[in-house]
Amino acid sequence: MKKLILFLTIINIISLFSCTKEEELSKTELLCRAPWILSASIFDPPYFFEGVGSIADYYAALAPCRKDDLWSFSENGKYTYEDGASKCNALDPSILDYGDWTFNSDETVIIIDNGYYMIEYDILELTKQTLKVASIISDTLSNIYNWTETYTHQ
Repeated sequence: MKKLILFLTIINIISLFSCTKEEELSKTELLCRAPWILSASIFDPPYFFEGVGSIADYYAALAPCRKDDLWSFSENGKYTYEDGASKCNALDPSILDYGDWTFNSDETVIIIDNGYYMIEYDILELTKQTLKVASIISDTLSNIYNWTETYTHQ
């Protein structure tokens, strides 16, 4: 019996030391570690697009050439939005948008600024695999929409 208890004790000690704690990354490190690709985009209530109608699932309505576009964030506060492998127009530049990004003071909001406009995205989830953000937008009639987007690493 003593041998069994000793054996189980040794196994428990080994298992304690063999478990590695997952490395804790800062929000900046999580955001900047690899490019992000859109995997879901939802409007609530559905957004009205001229010539198309009201759309709730914006991702489903996107052209395939837009579904592989990439957001890349650098730790120096710069971002790029690039055409993915499939281009909508062969003459389009590879980089579709670029500018600066920052977090708000408690790192719950990503602020995108390309020099012409500034957008704030509330961070709903930021992990090694997922970036889920939400923003509030309005149309020309001042209707308010909640826009939620989910990204995954390429």
